[in-house]
Amino acid sequence: MAGTQSAEFFSPIQLSPSPQDHVAASMAGMEFLVLAERALFWPQESMLILADLHLGKSDIFRRRGVAVPLEVQRQDLLRLHQILQKWQPQELVILGDFVHGRFIGEDTFQLWQMLRRANLKTRFVLTRGNHDRYLQTEALLLDDVHTHLARHQVLLSHEPLGTGVHHFSLNIHGHIHPTLRVPQMRKRLPCLAYSAPYLNLPAFSEFTGSGPVPVQPLHAWVFASDGSAPVSVY
Repeated sequence: MAGTQSAEFFSPIQLSPSPQDHVAASMAGMEFLVLAERALFWPQESMLILADLHLGKSDIFRRRGVAVPLEVQRQDLLRLHQILQKWQPQELVILGDFVHGRFIGEDTFQLWQMLRRANLKTRFVLTRGNHDRYLQTEALLLDDVHTHLARHQVLLSHEPLGTGVHHFSLNIHGHIHPTLRVPQMRKRLPCLAYSAPYLNLPAFSEFTGSGPVPVQPLHAWVFASDGSAPVSVY
């Protein structure tokens, strides 16, 4: 892919939210929007939240001889660029596993830098995950990196936190890549699962493994592959 094509791919675009691409959700006395793109928007904080981007995973697979096309990573980043342009958040918080490992291919690295520079009005913040231990934050243009992040009564982290979580109304996290089986379908779908005080986001990357929700959630929303609004199943 030529550099000029990549630059156009992540150029500023005019997008507006519509009722078809998100649903409102109230949890722990706070209002959120569950986005069709497997992400969460917190209007009060102008914060976009997602988990488990696994940047560079396809590069690592290709390095090991597995034929995974760059397009897999490219589509994840396009989806991220589009929601950044649509919602114009002051902050993007990635709940860990931002990268998949210590190796990121040059094409993926350039795509990320182009996306970052196309969204300079948004602060990019990371709460480190288990895959991020070798992360070089300066090269990847992150504004802040934390082990976890506290905002009002919300604790943001990669894994669900036990110690100290009782001081907060909500712990938003990733790591588990939850799915639910929908009765009308024969397959599991990525989901956002709420079991107070934990709110478990699905993996943002489509090139990830997944598993069932470990406990029956109080509320859950499933995500279809066609970009339609998430569906509440509880």
